Amino acid sequence: MSRSNILSNLLIATVLTFTASSAYAGSYAAGCTKSPQASWMKIEDVEAKVKSDGYLIMKSKVSGSCYEVYATKDGKRFELFYDPTTAQLASTVLK
Repeated sequence: MSRSNILSNLLIATVLTFTASSAYAGSYAAGCTKSPQASWMKIEDVEAKVKSDGYLIMKSKVSGSCYEVYATKDGKRFELFYDPTTAQLASTVLK
């Protein structure tokens, strides 16, 4: 295999990996709950749970039907997705 073929394959693999990881993270934002926002917990209550689990919160927001929390723990960065009706962790993505 020539050097240009190897580089082309490496580039394709990198692009596919990036695309798949972006889709993976974004897929949780659409599916945490089907309940209307009026029945959701306050985001501050979910943040309190996140803090009690040992995370340092950098940012939190509504993302689709989830509360999305950007946090750090033990020197690592995480993107956490919570069901806003139960404060149950739906997904964790290590950044």
